Amino acid sequence: MIRFEGVSKIYSTDVVLKNINWEIKKGEKVVAKRYWDPVTGQGIDSTDLAGLSDVAKEDFYVRGIRERLDGAVGRRMMSDVPFGVFLSGGIDSSTNVALMAQHMDRPVDTFTVGFKDHSHLNELDSASLVSQKFNTKHHEILIDEGDMIGYLEQMVNSQDEPIADWVCIPLYFVSKLAKDSGATVVQVGEGADEQFCGYDSWMAYRELYRKYWNPFQQYLPKFAQYSIAAAAKLAASVRPNLLVYADIIDRASRDREHFWSGVSVFSELAKAKLLDARDFSAPQIAPEMIETGLLPPSYLEPDSFNIVNSFFERLDRESSGKDNLARMAYSDLKLRLPELLLMRVDKIGMSTSLEARVPFLDHKLIEFSMDIPEEFKVRGNNPKHLLKKAVRGLIPDAIIDRKKMGFGAPMAEWMRGPFGVRARDSILNSPVIGMLNLDKAFISQICEEHISARNDYAVWIWVLFNLVEWHRYWIEERN
Repeated sequence: MIRFEGVSKIYSTDVVLKNINWEIKKGEKVVAKRYWDPVTGQGIDSTDLAGLSDVAKEDFYVRGIRERLDGAVGRRMMSDVPFGVFLSGGIDSSTNVALMAQHMDRPVDTFTVGFKDHSHLNELDSASLVSQKFNTKHHEILIDEGDMIGYLEQMVNSQDEPIADWVCIPLYFVSKLAKDSGATVVQVGEGADEQFCGYDSWMAYRELYRKYWNPFQQYLPKFAQYSIAAAAKLAASVRPNLLVYADIIDRASRDREHFWSGVSVFSELAKAKLLDARDFSAPQIAPEMIETGLLPPSYLEPDSFNIVNSFFERLDRESSGKDNLARMAYSDLKLRLPELLLMRVDKIGMSTSLEARVPFLDHKLIEFSMDIPEEFKVRGNNPKHLLKKAVRGLIPDAIIDRKKMGFGAPMAEWMRGPFGVRARDSILNSPVIGMLNLDKAFISQICEEHISARNDYAVWIWVLFNLVEWHRYWIEERN
């Protein structure tokens, strides 16, 4: 018998299967069992909180986060090669720098990327503040649209699949900067936003759930819900920028989860505008794969809710004490984080021979944070309340209290010039359009509206552009 433990990936279906034990017995079937999952009920013993006031509970959570973070960073500094840290100037990367500095007897190497042509996205001043505070050996690089265009072909090769996240562009240049500066390992901040509600979109979904979703489902009869959903679909058929709202109403009327993870770009209604799902049938896969339980056949159907719902069913079955924020965190820990964020930092980093380590994803920290109730993680309109409190005094207040920017790229702006025209033409002239029977008129509409700055469809266009460029590079040119 052979046993494999660790991470398994099935790239062809874009489903990442983590924390799986494989057992292969001679002449018998493969057996796969999940040995860990980020469900609630694993990190905090309820007796530790018994009799505590809310103030004392918050202090308990703050101490637990700080202690586990310090241990997580320290454990990931074991290396026989030079290492550093990506520093954006936000809370997560600044915390990495501060804790690394406590464990080192030399200056920390920090690496930051910014933009020459769209400086409104830069966080160079914040990164410089942190660098000065902790006396790091700081490195910066600035890029522009020309650098992006020059990197596209290499990006398609390095991604290996149409990941379609434009953060891959600045990520490549800061990774190359780190490698050229002598680093082989870096620490990164992925995983903090998912545990402590750091995304603006999450705050919007929480408000949506509280103000609209619950009242809509509780107080409106089903026929009224269906009627409102139908009217919303009709409005969105005229104005594609309304599709996201119509899709939320459609989910509510059909009793589907309100948050499906941030991994999906095209909602179900947007997909219906882009293509006709009736033209698709689930591809055939080996029965042996189905028998392992790793790949349910429903995952290959066009309706993304099959995948999302399978995770929530597991959460409901195996977890206790989950609240709305825990459900949101679980979905992103299962989908967006491994499928997009970790995929991009792994592939793009390794394309420059750079290894990235993620202390915020230490399993002890995740188990602990998943057991913290929503009302402690977020206070009012203040995201990351607990994490901010845990690191106050460790990193400068100016970093903690400033508005979150996020690691991005000015793709929306770049797509309003010649590059947008190039992207549009590449998509519309690709054989992929005919192969998938995509709606050319719909694609032309969103491209023209974006290029003319009437609406922002940069994400949709970038996804389609990555798909056709991936097909050109890996399929057409190799045939």
